This record gives sequence, C-alpha cells and structure tokens, in this order.
Amino acid sequence: MLGSWSVGTVETEQGRALLREQFRALRSQIPDMYALMFVNSASLGLATYRTMPLHLSAGVPAVLCFAAFARMLLWLRRRTEAIPPETEVQRRLGATLVIAVVLGFAFGGWGLLLFPEANLVQRTCIGLFIFVSAISSSFCLQTFPAAARAVMIVGVAPTALRLLLSDDWFLRGLSLNLLFVAVLIHFIIRTNHRGFIEVLSSRSAMLMERERALEAERQAQELAYHDPLTGLGNRRALAEHLDGLMNAAGARRSTALLIVDLDRFKDVNDVHGHLVGDELLRQVAARLQAVMGSSSRAFRLGGDEFAVVVDCGNLGRAAPELVARSLVEALGRPFAQGRAEHHIGASIGIALFPHDAEERLTLMRKADIALYDVKLKGRGVWRFFEAAMEDAIRHRSNLETSLRLDLQDGRLTPFLQPIVDLRSREVVSFELLARWCRDGRFFVGPDQFVPIAEECGLINELMLGMLEEVCRVARAGGPRVPIAINISPVQLKDPLLGERILEVLRAHGYPPAALGIEVTENAFVSDSVSARRTVELLKEEGVQVALDDFGTGYSSLHHLQLLPFDKLKIDRSFVLAMRSDPGALKIVRAIINLASSMGLNVVAEGVEDEETASLLRSLGCGEGQGYLFGRPVPAGLASRLIAEPAAATELGRAYARGCSSA
Repeated sequence: MLGSWSVGTVETEQGRALLREQFRALRSQIPDMYALMFVNSASLGLATYRTMPLHLSAGVPAVLCFAAFARMLLWLRRRTEAIPPETEVQRRLGATLVIAVVLGFAFGGWGLLLFPEANLVQRTCIGLFIFVSAISSSFCLQTFPAAARAVMIVGVAPTALRLLLSDDWFLRGLSLNLLFVAVLIHFIIRTNHRGFIEVLSSRSAMLMERERALEAERQAQELAYHDPLTGLGNRRALAEHLDGLMNAAGARRSTALLIVDLDRFKDVNDVHGHLVGDELLRQVAARLQAVMGSSSRAFRLGGDEFAVVVDCGNLGRAAPELVARSLVEALGRPFAQGRAEHHIGASIGIALFPHDAEERLTLMRKADIALYDVKLKGRGVWRFFEAAMEDAIRHRSNLETSLRLDLQDGRLTPFLQPIVDLRSREVVSFELLARWCRDGRFFVGPDQFVPIAEECGLINELMLGMLEEVCRVARAGGPRVPIAINISPVQLKDPLLGERILEVLRAHGYPPAALGIEVTENAFVSDSVSARRTVELLKEEGVQVALDDFGTGYSSLHHLQLLPFDKLKIDRSFVLAMRSDPGALKIVRAIINLASSMGLNVVAEGVEDEETASLLRSLGCGEGQGYLFGRPVPAGLASRLIAEPAAATELGRAYARGCSSA
C-alpha cells in the first residue's frame, strides 16, 4: 500500500534508491511546511483576536501552533540522521500522510468554525488564509504526491464549498477561482513530480552505473593481482612486492625469495581429477598462510608452484631457512579430502637479495635454479642458490642439446648385458641398455642422459630407437635369446607405448615372445591405469613381463597380485649386502620363496663374485646378472658374449673405459 504513495516500488534496487531520494527531499521540505502552518495559524488567530470567541481565536490556533511546532522540530532533527532502512522510510511516510491530512483538516475545519462569526471581509480573508496555507503545504509535499493531494483536498475543498454555498456572489466567485487554481496547481505538482522522478531515475541509474564500474574495476584489480583459485597474490603481485622491497631496502637490507614446488601433485591431479587438485591447492595456500609471519608473504605463480618472500631483517639466512623448514613440515603432512588422504610434500629453492642478485628477474631465475637442483638431488628439502648450481644447469642444457642432435643422427648405441642360468652358466637372455659415446671420446653415463631424456620427452624415442637397432642386429644373425628392455614410469604414461613397441617388432619380424619388459612398481603408483593397460596389451601378445627392483617399494606384493608378471628381479642393493647383512639375506630368501610359490622366475641383480653366485644358487635363485657374468657390450658383439664369455667380458671393460679404447 505504501508503495503507491512513494515514487516506485522497493522491490528493485532502483525503486529502493528512488524511495531513499524521496525521503531525503521530503525531510528537507516538511519542516518548512510545518513552519508555514505555524505562522499561518498564529497569523489567523491574531487577525481574529477580539472579534471572534476566545476559544476560536486563541485556543484552536494555540493547539495547531503547538502541533506544527512539534512536528517541525522532529523533522529538523531527522535532517541530520542517516537514511533509515526502506521499511522505516515507508512507515514514516505513512505517518506523515496521516498527520498532514489531520492537520490540514483541522486547519480547514477551524476556518469553517470561524465563518458564522465573520463578516464578508473576514470570510474573504479566512478563505484566502486557508487556501494559501493548503496550496503552500501542497508545494512543500510535491515530492510526495499522495500527501500533497490529500492536504489540498481537505484544506481547500471544505472552504471552497462553504464559500460556494454562501449568499454572496463575490464569495461564490472567489470559491470558483480557488477551485480552478487548486486544480491547476494539482497539475503543476504532478508535472513537477514527474520531472523529479526523471531526475532521480537518471541520477540513480548514473550512480548505479558508477557503482558497477567501480565494482568491475575492483574485480579487475583483484584479478590482476590475485590468484582466483587460492586468493594469494599472483606473479604480477610478486613482481611489484619484490620491486618495492628492493627499492626500499637498497643494498642495506636482505630479502629472500623462496620458490616452492609441490612434489607428486601431478599424480594427484591425473588420478583424482582437477576438482580434487584445485581443492588441494586451496589447502596448500591455507597452510602457506598459516606458516607466514609478519615478515613473510606468499604468492601463487601458477600450476603447483608458489613463492614466498621473506624480509630477513638482521637474521640473514636464518630467517628464510626457518620459513623453509616450516613449509616443508607443513606441506609434508597428509591432506585430507573426505575419506581420502593425499601425500605430496614440497621442494624449495632459495635466493637472497642482494647477495645472489640485485634485480628481480635475476633473483627469480636463481631461486628457480636452486629449486631445480633440489628436484634433481632429492625432493622434500630446501637449498640456497650456489654458483655451482648454475654451472650444472648450463652443463645439463648442453647435454640436452647434444642428446637431441646425437639421437637424430643415431649416435646412441644399444648395449646388451647377459643374464645367465646360475646352474649351467648359459646366457638365457640379455638386458638392453643405452650407451652414449659423445664426440667419440667419452661415455655419458645413463644416470646423466636418461633423466634428461625423460624430462624433455625423448625417452620413448630413445628406447624405440634402441629396440629397432637390436631387431636389425637380431635379423642379421645376432643372439637368439630373449632381450629385455627397461620401461620407466614416465614412458608408461604414454597410452600408445604398447602399440608403438609392437609396431617396431612387426616391422622387423621380431617375435614378441623373444622380448621382455622390465618395469618398476613406481610406474603403477604414478599412473596405474595407463601402466596396467600397456602391460596387459604386451602380455597378451606374448611379451614377458618382469617386476624390476623388487623389494624396494611399499606395495610390491599388491602389484604382484594385480598384474601377470613372469619374473621378479631382486634389487642389487639386497644382493650386494646379503653376505654381510643378515636382514638383507632374509629379504632375498623371502623373495625367492615367494616367487617359487607363485611360479615365477627370479633374477638377482648385482652378482659380482662367485661366493654371491653360489649363495644365490643354494637359496634357489634361478638366474643372475652382474659383472661376474659379463659387462654390457654393443649389440652387434652380443653373440661373442655367448660363444666367448671371457673375451666378451674383457671387451665390455674396454668399452667401459671409453669410446676410443674400444
């Protein structure tokens, strides 16, 4: 109901804004209206004093003056108040309408009571007093049309009607004139109100548009400097923060930049999906902020990489080291999501300003170098930047470049190491190993180039190239025993790997039954679905499958149950230690007994002497591999290793000493 009195409904934001503006305009005008009523009541009372009865010339105006004065004071006080809620505004407007009508009716009724006692001149004056008061009040209420109309009607209509019904034609003419003027003023007020609404609407729309623009600007600012997923500052915020600290501190104050990279996060993301990964990142951000002190600030650089800036103060390296230790501990604890727990961890590289760099980009690069060194040498720790790290990175980069070129030119060579029957000492199979003779002068160890090949996506190309070469050697009269190839966890993430291996075999007419693959259980931890699919595909085609490095993982037995393995390879660390370590001996014996109960062949790696070979044979181990039986030799010479084991072993030693000596 009250909505019809106001300038619009309050159900929309614009309606609420218009209602507030209406109230703001009214509270500045209504005191003027009541002041006018006070003056008019007092003036009419004074004009009729002594010519009219005392209760009409003094009593009634006194009451009207008191009421008008009280309302005026109330609305004057409201001018300084904040705009109340919409419901309160509507209540006050409703009360104002009622009171204005009551006071208008009282003022008009007072005039009618004065008429019988007045002469012609006095009646004329009374009518004009009442008319002017009503019209003036209506103008004060023109932003509240309902109240303006009500005051005019109750103020003008009774008096005009009384004048119209009088015997005097002068008063009748005055009455008609007053009515005509009242109607005209009604239309004027309506027109003014429409203009008022249009102005308010335009102003409200402009203000709302301005608010939207400011909010959009604020959101853009927020997105420009904050990561929307975690709420942390982004790379841009990090850049400005570092620049600010460096410019403020100069060379007098030390600042540390910590680059934090999550370990094993990609595995969680790949296995459980991006929604789980996103929630995990939010939890990581919360732990980062929980560790941060007043002198530290965390940022998200992108993906699973974060940054922490530490104001070292007078503590030097101790401050970032304390933060790094706290971060590693905090991120090393399990992350709970529902009933699941995720174990990731963090690796951290640290660079110091101004010790390591005096400008931001160099500082970030050196922190990245320190992080890279951590990733190479062992995760879950932190390291400060050292100049030697940069040299190592440069060397590794050169190796990668050379590896790409030499791989294209076919300069990597397949080598074969024999696996023998421990009883007959016959070669029963070979393990395929890649060797890189760089520049024709020296070997690059597989421990150097294989990780590089995995990192830059060359490992499958390398392995398939070695396999093709072995197939060509076999077709040209090479060894007629099975050959096993190693497949790393990185390779098994390729869903097409199994089919690519089979394509190479088909192209060269190499029987799948003469090929074996060796996989570690880590392959099934990182991507179990893709790994199982590849292994099962190759197994269906007749390829032999061996579980390599058995005993070093946490769930070897679990994987033995899930996949159709043909062979177990005991990790060389147990074989080398079993003669001096009773615990290692127990593990080797248990693995052999387990394999026997499951009908699996057992290969012991790292057999270096006859005593070890004899012990393994007595324990029931079927096959052995190690320098005792032969070093890796070029694939083209593997047949000599079968025919002349001693000569071939010496040849392997020569190759191990370097390319030129071979």
